[in-house]
Amino acid sequence: MNWSRVRLALSIVTAEGLWKTWAERFQYAPATKLPAKSHVSFESLPALPAYYDYAGAAHVHSNHSDGAGTVEEIAAAAAAAGLDFVMVTDHNAMTAQQLGQDRWYGDGKVLVIVGAEFGTDIGYLLVFDVPDEFTPFHGSAEEGMDKIKNLGGYGFIALPCDLKGPWRDPDRRASWIGLEVFNLSCFARTKINLPGFLLVLIRYFGGNPDSAFNLVAARPDEEMRLWDRMLQRASDRDECMPLALGSLDAHAIMKVAGASYPYPTYEQVFRTLRTHVLSRRPLSNIPEQYVQDQKTIHESLRSGLSYISYDNYADATGFEFGLHRSGEMVAEMGEECVLPADYGFVPNVLSARAPRSRSIIRLYRNGNLVASSRGGRLDFAVFEQGTYRVEVYLYKYRLLNLCYGAKPWIFSNPIRIKLPVPSDQPSEVHSVGAQRGRMRLS
Repeated sequence: MNWSRVRLALSIVTAEGLWKTWAERFQYAPATKLPAKSHVSFESLPALPAYYDYAGAAHVHSNHSDGAGTVEEIAAAAAAAGLDFVMVTDHNAMTAQQLGQDRWYGDGKVLVIVGAEFGTDIGYLLVFDVPDEFTPFHGSAEEGMDKIKNLGGYGFIALPCDLKGPWRDPDRRASWIGLEVFNLSCFARTKINLPGFLLVLIRYFGGNPDSAFNLVAARPDEEMRLWDRMLQRASDRDECMPLALGSLDAHAIMKVAGASYPYPTYEQVFRTLRTHVLSRRPLSNIPEQYVQDQKTIHESLRSGLSYISYDNYADATGFEFGLHRSGEMVAEMGEECVLPADYGFVPNVLSARAPRSRSIIRLYRNGNLVASSRGGRLDFAVFEQGTYRVEVYLYKYRLLNLCYGAKPWIFSNPIRIKLPVPSDQPSEVHSVGAQRGRMRLS
C-alpha cells in the first residue's frame, strides 16, 4: 500500500492544513523568557557586522522541463517581484546553462543561476554549481550525491516530507547535503481540501491574489522536526550540519482533474517564500561579471550564511543572527564555534535582530525552545553546547502575552557551539567538512 497516498487522502478529508494555519495565528509569547544565568548586561553589546542581503527564489521550473515560462520570462517576473536572483532547477537537465541563460537580466537587475532537480531511488535532490556536463541521473541516492561532489557542486534533499514523493530514508544522506526545509508547492498540497481550496480561490480571484498565499504560508512542522533530528545526528557524529533551503517549486501552472491552468504566476509566487543570502561583498550587477556574482551566491548557500523568510508578510531584509564575544563576531549562521576556556566568565552572546518590532523571536537549542522575546531583539548568553537556530513570528495584536494575527516569518540557519576540551585531554582542532560547517575558534 502507498501510505503517502493514504496520508494525502486523510489530509484532504480532515482539512488539517487549514486548521493548522488558523491555529498558528495565536501565539503565547512572554516579553522575555531566559534562564536566570543568561541575565547578563546586554545594553552595551555591539552591533552585528553589516552584510549585503540578497533575496532570491530557489527551485523554479522553466519550459525546459515542466514549467510554463521561458528563462527570460522567469527573469522578468523575478525583476517585477523585486528579487535579486532566481535559481532555475529543471528536471534532469542543465539545458538553460548549456544555452548560456545563466546570466544577468534586465541590465543587471536579476541574476539567473541554473541547477537541476533529479530523482534517485528514494527521492529527489536539488543540485547547484555543477558544470554543463552534469547529466540526468536515475540511480541510487549515494551515487547521485557522489556525482555532485565529484563535480564540485552542492545539493539539498528536495521535498523531504511531501505527501506524494517524500525522501524515504533520512539516514541515506551524505553529510554535506542540505535539506529543503521549506517547499511552498509541498505546503500547498496540504491545503487541498474543499474549504481550504474554496478560501484560496475566493481570495485569489477576489481582487487581492497575494492574500491567497497567506493560507499556504505556514511553519512546516514535520520538516522542522526532521531537520532538528538531522542536526542532532550530525552533532552526535561530529559531521557537517545539514543546512536549510527555502524553495518554491514554481511551475506557473496548476493541474486539476487533468486540466492545466496558468495559476499562480511566477511573479506572484516570487513575492512569497524567499531565501536570503548574506555576503560581505556586494554583487556587481554587471552583466560581464555574472560568473563571479554567481560564485558569491553559491558561497553563501554552501556555507549556510542564509535564512528563509515569508516576504509576503513583510520584507525580512536586515535580519541578523550571530555569536559574539567582547565586541567581536565569533560565529555566523552555518558555522561551528568552540568556546574558549573562560566562557563561564566572559559572556559569549547569541544575538538575533528582526527588522520589525511587532515580532516574536524564539531561540532553539537542539530543537528545544530555550529563549524567546518580543520587540525585535533577543540576546542570550551561551553556557551549553548545542545547535542553535532562530524562528521569528510577526503579530498584529496583543493581549498581555497572547499575540494574535501571528504569522511565521523568518527561519535562520543554525550555529553549532561546542564547549572547550578539558585541559587534561589533548586538544585537537578539526574541520567538520570541506564544503559545509565552517569552524571558528573564539
